[in-house]
Amino acid sequence: MIVARATICGLPEKSPRLDRHSMDQPFRILIIEDNPDTRANLRDILELDGHEVVVAASFNESKAIAKNGNIGLVITDRRLPEGMIEEFLPEVKENSVEADIIVVTGFGDMQSTIAALRLGVTDYVIKPIIPDDIRSIVKRIAEKKRLQAELAEEHYFTNEVLKTVEAIVLVLGLDGTVIRFNPFFHQLTGWTQDELRGQDWFEHCIPEHERVRIKEVFIATSHLEHTRGVVNDVLATDGRRHRIRWSNTTLKDATGAAEAVLAVGVDVSDLVAAQVRALRSERLAAIGQTMTALSHESRNALQRIKAAADVLSLEVAGNKNAEDDLHAIQRASSDLQCLLEEVRSFAAPIHVHYHATSLDHVWHRAWGDIAATRQGRDATLIASCDSENLKIEIDAVRMEQVFRNLFENSLAACHDPVRIQIDFCSEDDEVEIRVTDNGPGFNPQQQQKLFEPFYTTKRTGTGLGMSICQRIVEAHGGTILVQPCSSGACVVIRMPRQASSDISHPSQLASSE
Repeated sequence: MIVARATICGLPEKSPRLDRHSMDQPFRILIIEDNPDTRANLRDILELDGHEVVVAASFNESKAIAKNGNIGLVITDRRLPEGMIEEFLPEVKENSVEADIIVVTGFGDMQSTIAALRLGVTDYVIKPIIPDDIRSIVKRIAEKKRLQAELAEEHYFTNEVLKTVEAIVLVLGLDGTVIRFNPFFHQLTGWTQDELRGQDWFEHCIPEHERVRIKEVFIATSHLEHTRGVVNDVLATDGRRHRIRWSNTTLKDATGAAEAVLAVGVDVSDLVAAQVRALRSERLAAIGQTMTALSHESRNALQRIKAAADVLSLEVAGNKNAEDDLHAIQRASSDLQCLLEEVRSFAAPIHVHYHATSLDHVWHRAWGDIAATRQGRDATLIASCDSENLKIEIDAVRMEQVFRNLFENSLAACHDPVRIQIDFCSEDDEVEIRVTDNGPGFNPQQQQKLFEPFYTTKRTGTGLGMSICQRIVEAHGGTILVQPCSSGACVVIRMPRQASSDISHPSQLASSE
């Protein structure tokens, strides 16, 4: 039975469109019906609700319309000029991938209905078509499509935010295992989802000395507390540490119980480093000013001590005890002179003079400079690869000082036989230098303080050697850090291969004498 066009008489005027979404983008419906009256009748009914309706008299005619895309719903007669719609359903779905399908027929039976539903038909309507019923069905489908579109848009937005935002988004289970994280965490640390998913977050990514404190924060958060402003280091796969400031909350299930912890972290490493450099510059300026006055007075006093000792050496010649005492005074005077010079050089600004040079020549000269220190020791330096052809723009004299200091530290820390290994790796525009030894290494507390001025693990010394190394490396635009090692110490230096024209590091800005 076919519904006559007169069926629409007495229907209300066109109502406002259903929602803001339909105002912005009307729901587009394709009607495939060979009877012109039924086709026009359906079109009038559906346009009352603000839908955009396009019609076709046959399946072949509908294909051209479907190719234009954006069809949200296909309403088709079961019997078409080309045959039964069941034959064409796969092609209908292919041509209108996102569309739901409603089949209208006057000859419905259970088998054909089940077959159509199995082929992906959304609904099966028996003629005569009741306007309110078809409007209700279409409204339900349009609302479903609207919600799906909103969900897809929200999902897209969320994914784009997670991919774009320069912040860590991390989800942990209540047992502290990693559930998931956003791409920025991978970019920052090198960890992949496959490597960390299901693993203990604290064991893999938190330095040992901070684990107890951070676990306490995690437990507090898991008990439905919101925690923020927590700062701790996160370990990258290459051993680097990133200082992260966290804001944490819980994710809850349908009953309101906590099921996971959501942590959002911002990398504040640069900010912390800038604060440290600013503080260091202030301290260097103060040290520099103090040393200007101190070195002037001390130099005169040391010169007087030296002159008096030289004269006295002539008078006590042949007196063994007096000569021994005099030599002790001279050594003390020399040690004091060296101490003053080391502090003065630490406080003075570092000016880098770049030259293209081979790293092989630099570390070879540094090793040769400490020949006297190595005398009588079983000490070997091993280079894992040929660095002769590894050219880099550096201040060779300054970098010799860095290598010399690292080698001397290893000799002081290791018992014979001493084995020092130096490895080089060049990646793109950066060079990585890794110096390891077979000594006792550093504990977490020592690693934290190693580059602090006046901190030393030796029995004697000023504690300025590693601080000076850090200033030299940073003046080149590089970084130096201590990496955890299964045995011995491991110091890693990363530097650009070419000098940057805009390097202006605080190491170069300290007050001069």
